[in-house]
Amino acid sequence: MPDSDVLTAADIARLAGVTRATVSNWRRRHTDFPASAGGTAASPAYARTAVEAWLAGRGALPELSPEERLWRSVREASEDDGDLAGLVTWAADLLAATGQPGPSDPAVRSRSPQLSRELAETARTWGWQHTLDVLINRYTDAIGARPSVTPLPVAEVMTALADPGESDVVFDPAVGTGNLLFSARKYRVARFLGQDLDVTLAGLTLRRHAGEFGPAETVLRSGDSLRDDQFAGVLADVVVCHTPFGSPDWGFDELAGDARWEYGTPARAEGELAWVQHALAHLHPGGRAIVLMPPAAASRPSGRRIRAELVRRGALRGVMSLPSGVVEPRHIPVHIWVLERPASRGSADPHMLFIDAAAPGAAWKSVADDVVKTWAAFRAGGGSAGEEPGRWRVVPAIDLLDETVDVTPARHVGVVSHGWSPAQTRAEIQDLRVRLHEALLALGTDLPGDDWDMKEETPHWRKAAIADLGRWEAVTFYRASSAAPGDLDMIEDLEKSGRRPVLRADDVLYGERPSAAVPNMPVKPGWVVIQQGDVIVPANASDQIRARVAAEIDEGAILGRGLHLIRPDPERMDSWFLSGFLSSPVNVRRAGSGSTGSRIDVRRLAVPVLPLADQRRYGAAFRELRSLEEATRQFASLAERFSRLLGDDLAAGRLEPRTETFEIVQTSDHSRQVHAEERP
Repeated sequence: MPDSDVLTAADIARLAGVTRATVSNWRRRHTDFPASAGGTAASPAYARTAVEAWLAGRGALPELSPEERLWRSVREASEDDGDLAGLVTWAADLLAATGQPGPSDPAVRSRSPQLSRELAETARTWGWQHTLDVLINRYTDAIGARPSVTPLPVAEVMTALADPGESDVVFDPAVGTGNLLFSARKYRVARFLGQDLDVTLAGLTLRRHAGEFGPAETVLRSGDSLRDDQFAGVLADVVVCHTPFGSPDWGFDELAGDARWEYGTPARAEGELAWVQHALAHLHPGGRAIVLMPPAAASRPSGRRIRAELVRRGALRGVMSLPSGVVEPRHIPVHIWVLERPASRGSADPHMLFIDAAAPGAAWKSVADDVVKTWAAFRAGGGSAGEEPGRWRVVPAIDLLDETVDVTPARHVGVVSHGWSPAQTRAEIQDLRVRLHEALLALGTDLPGDDWDMKEETPHWRKAAIADLGRWEAVTFYRASSAAPGDLDMIEDLEKSGRRPVLRADDVLYGERPSAAVPNMPVKPGWVVIQQGDVIVPANASDQIRARVAAEIDEGAILGRGLHLIRPDPERMDSWFLSGFLSSPVNVRRAGSGSTGSRIDVRRLAVPVLPLADQRRYGAAFRELRSLEEATRQFASLAERFSRLLGDDLAAGRLEPRTETFEIVQTSDHSRQVHAEERP
């Protein structure tokens, strides 16, 4: 394998984010370009340290966090031998064995001196356990397993619902990165069992667990849990599981007639219900399973018969909906199913608890506390009936056994009332009236573009990509790394004091102020602090992006995940000029990558090369258009809220329309409202 202390032209191109042709131009045009340190005449090699120093001197070396440098070294080393899984495992073994492997270790020299240096540097900076977490998370991203990762805050809620005891055995049949394992460990359970399809991931998780908790009775095995159950016949007190969502290849053909299908053979499209029964099959009588499920599993017609059996026999005890965005895929509000293995075939008048916590915008801590406390109250009350409209409701099983057996929480908890008194409702309506009038006045009568000239021919501007502008030091490019805020354990209520705002991708998409926050702590490695005038671009888009110019409300906020930031030199680039041209649909399609074109390579977005005075003219025009969009968006939002408030109260009978009959009369110049009897 080539020594990673030297770089080929292709390596240099990857390092600087340019093409190989650009590297060839550098070699020809710059006499100070590093001399060859090996290789051949056709494919010379260069000393890494000399190349990095030369690139840094020209501002062409990307500023990377320690974890970015570490993963870059892993990726480069794996490209040499094509064994990413083996290399990550090797690095994890070194970390687990030595804490800080050094480049002098013979085993290290035999694989990648550069990687060993990055391992040692990252371990010195953040500790070896965090370094191992970086390797696991990046490996998970690389193999496309991120949707199956359970964020730690969600895992903590699931284990709190399970409430394992100190002598219990806990089993996770889809262990992944082990977050459910970690959250169960704080209950000091006696034994943990786990299985994962990916042999490398199972091994990494075991190393991570052993390093954090020390010697404990933990058995993790690899293999397909449904097809090749490594714990067949083993019963646990608690099963926690994040089911693989929407996988059609779960073993339908091979597993027909399997003894685990006690509640019915799952249809081909009901792989999640196969996992539910797999979990129940591994429970002692009276044991509890907490399973993360997609919402469709609660209502699909193909699963009706199995849901009916689960409800009828008292195996399904509760369903809780969580807000969208808490796990992948982030656009759906996932469910938690709470199941118990019945102690006997029959159950006396079983009841189910439904909790609807899927309302958007709620702080995660309040959602988590509400779910756990409501479940605890349900258990303490012996599963008796009760409800809080809009939040939770206990339903007798017999009431659910209809033609659909739909266990979606929102269909059972009812509609939440805003709880205002009539006087408060009137005050809110009046306040919205005033704000609507103000928003309407803010729109004004003048529209942008009245005095703009239409050219007969489209100009042929010379354009420069963001990558080129960065090399010319006209802009500085930043990307929110995986260390940036974005997980639920990082985001807290923005309204509380002592918080640092976080700008999220949805805030940019919908033109909102920063909607999340983190504790007001020192800026961590990998965090990007926003300044006024920064241009913020989402990493994903379909046909168009909304490049945002950071305003005063964004100053000091942390850049959230899924965002890129371009910081222009105000003496050379206008922020609004950049924002307008970067948002062009043609520009976005050119910079798209992947089969759907939804991921944007921001460095490929291009803008015209114009004098600063011309940039400012175009920037002012783009700013006018954005102001119009913001004003209309605010008016539409207020109008929707106003209409919904009045409509909800009308439908609930709390608001009564006038008893007089009014009609709209159209005159020559305007419309007016009159009593019916006054109509001419």
